[in-house]
Parts: sequence; C-alpha cells; structure tokens
Amino acid sequence: MKKLFLTGLGFFLAMSLTFAQQTTPEENATKVVTELVTKLTLNDEQKTAVSTIVLDQEKAVAALIQDSTTTPEVKKESITKLQGESDSKIALLLTDEQKAAFQKYIEERPAVDIPPTPTPPTEQKENNNENSNQQQ
Repeated sequence: MKKLFLTGLGFFLAMSLTFAQQTTPEENATKVVTELVTKLTLNDEQKTAVSTIVLDQEKAVAALIQDSTTTPEVKKESITKLQGESDSKIALLLTDEQKAAFQKYIEERPAVDIPPTPTPPTEQKENNNENSNQQQ
C-alpha cells in the first residue's frame, strides 16, 4: 500500500512539473507555422517568409510578457498590435485563396491571454518576512 501511495504521489509531482514548463518563442513559432502550412497550403518560399515573421513576433511577445514594468492591459494591447502587424505582413505573401483561409484562421484564433509575470524570489521573501513580523 505504501508503494502504491508513493508511486501515485510521484506521478502527481511529475505531472505538475510538466505543466509548469513554459515554451520558448521558437517552439511557439514552429507550432503556429505548422498550423498555417496545413491550413493555407503554403509553398516553401511562403513557409520560409512566414516562419521569419512569426518567430520575430513570438520573440517580441516573449519580451513583452517578461517585462515586469508594464501592466497586463498594456501588454495585451501591445501583443494585439504585434499580431496585427504580423498578420498584415503574412497576408502580403498569400494568394487570394490563401488570404480567405487566413482571414478565417485569424477569426478563429483564441484571444490574447497574458500569463502572470513571475515575481522575483527576493520580493517574495521580503513579503514573507513582513507578514511574519506583523504576526509577532
């Protein structure tokens, strides 16, 4: 029984670590480009150009998300603006048939979601010290 309990506990800890990992801009870009290639049937030249545009966008988005000096509302506006610029650049590369499919893709794309910015550990320690001092 003890082994079963420890095995289950280990499984849940492993799963929590899996979900805690964040993806890199390169991984995000690859995922988006793969989806666009499938939905828009991009040729090799278009795929290369779209990859560059999407990777630049993902790097800019990652930098925005890591910026702890801006509010989530400002981040959301900036990311929406970056997406719009990238969408415009991509649309210039597409044929008329691809543009229609791309417009549908844009409309079905989920809304921008801003993950919380992680706070530096030093601030958390200071907050914990303040709370413990107040309790005494």
